[in-house]
Amino acid sequence: MKTLVSAVMLSMTMMGAAYAGEPSGELDYPPVQNTASNVTRAQIQAELQAAKAAGQVTFGEQEQPAAHAAGPVPSRAAVRAETQAAHDNGADAFGELDYQASYSLADASRG
Repeated sequence: MKTLVSAVMLSMTMMGAAYAGEPSGELDYPPVQNTASNVTRAQIQAELQAAKAAGQVTFGEQEQPAAHAAGPVPSRAAVRAETQAAHDNGADAFGELDYQASYSLADASRG
């Protein structure tokens, strides 16, 4: 009887070891991908520097590269005039002020 119990225990142990060797379920998801590359580290760094110089690298929450990086810089007077025009049109609202375009300070002073 002891021999039969020992044989059953030994066979259960072997089955457990065989099952543990096979990948199954989520253990093998996602499948392993080959990550070998023939590009050197120096080439990658050179590409990164070129992309940074071209303005193609963004950080944070920016979805697109900054459009203002290329082109001439406007003068201070031009920026002030553009800001004043936006303020006069009501186009400079911010926050949750959706009514800003139809409501002006002149309306507020009337009461």
